[in-house]
Amino acid sequence: MLALFLFWLLPALAQGAEGYLLGRILALDPERGVAQVAVQGGVKEALLPADGGDYRPGMRVVLYGEGGRLYVAEPDRMPWLLGLFSLFALLAALLGRGKGVRGLLGTFFSLLVVVYFVVPRVASGGNPLLYAFLGSLGVLFLTIYLVHGVNRKTTAALLGTLFSVLFVLLLSLFFVGAMGFTGLASEEALLLRQWGGVDLLSLYLAGVVVGALGALTDVTVTQAAVVQALAHANPRFGLWELYRRGMEVGYDHIGSLVNTLVLAYAAGSLPLFLLLTKDPTPLRFLLNTEPFAAEMAAMVLGSLGLLLAVPFTTLVAAFFFQGGKAGPGDHPHVH
Repeated sequence: MLALFLFWLLPALAQGAEGYLLGRILALDPERGVAQVAVQGGVKEALLPADGGDYRPGMRVVLYGEGGRLYVAEPDRMPWLLGLFSLFALLAALLGRGKGVRGLLGTFFSLLVVVYFVVPRVASGGNPLLYAFLGSLGVLFLTIYLVHGVNRKTTAALLGTLFSVLFVLLLSLFFVGAMGFTGLASEEALLLRQWGGVDLLSLYLAGVVVGALGALTDVTVTQAAVVQALAHANPRFGLWELYRRGMEVGYDHIGSLVNTLVLAYAAGSLPLFLLLTKDPTPLRFLLNTEPFAAEMAAMVLGSLGLLLAVPFTTLVAAFFFQGGKAGPGDHPHVH
């Protein structure tokens, strides 16, 4: 579904992009730094980037026209991205069946919430933290209820996720203020400051919350499903017995979650961490700088939210299912 949407959207985006064209390289002349490209039904000459790049005849490229000259901007990567999205959608539908398809729809609608609700309001000067939180609520309702249905299990997961998001948010507000962050921890933030109109500190906090959201949803739904299965296996279990048995699984869950967000953030920050080997500043003072401290704070704050989500969701689910309580759609499916 996401791939089909992109396939429909891309031609419209390409037509509306002033100065940009799509073409195909026919021949290269490295000595002159130019390429012969097929574009708009004809053959034209375009200047290659100064760094050369890995271009070859037959490659589709993005061209930029200015002052009567054409420039090769970069390879046209969108067909490959569409192929990758299509492969993901196909495997999700085949392996996940109905829930896989609903998961794709949830992802699609979640992206719409971010692109058409959160981003425009932040860009127009709205508080990033407020709109990121409101957008998160919309994403949660779409992903949890759409994929897993409306029942006690999904409601417990939703409440557990909301509680954890609020916890991460409040903790972030305290520690960000205590550490004196400015929100200028990246090149993108510096560029946004030049444009003006965006609260960069709130934008950083919003990124911490949204970054933890996907992992939180996975954790809470799984933990609520554990309690649901226990209650179905023995309807006589009360609140604390369900909580105790659910947390036996939850402790294993916590053990595997400790490094989940840490590795995810670290993977995206490898270039930043590589600077540790190049900068002559002593390690203790380098880690104290905002770019490094902000990344480490985001890692730990998100991970704290994951850890808290397990016991809280288990407790809420145990309350819902104690004594064999169940409503429509609450019984686990056995395949």
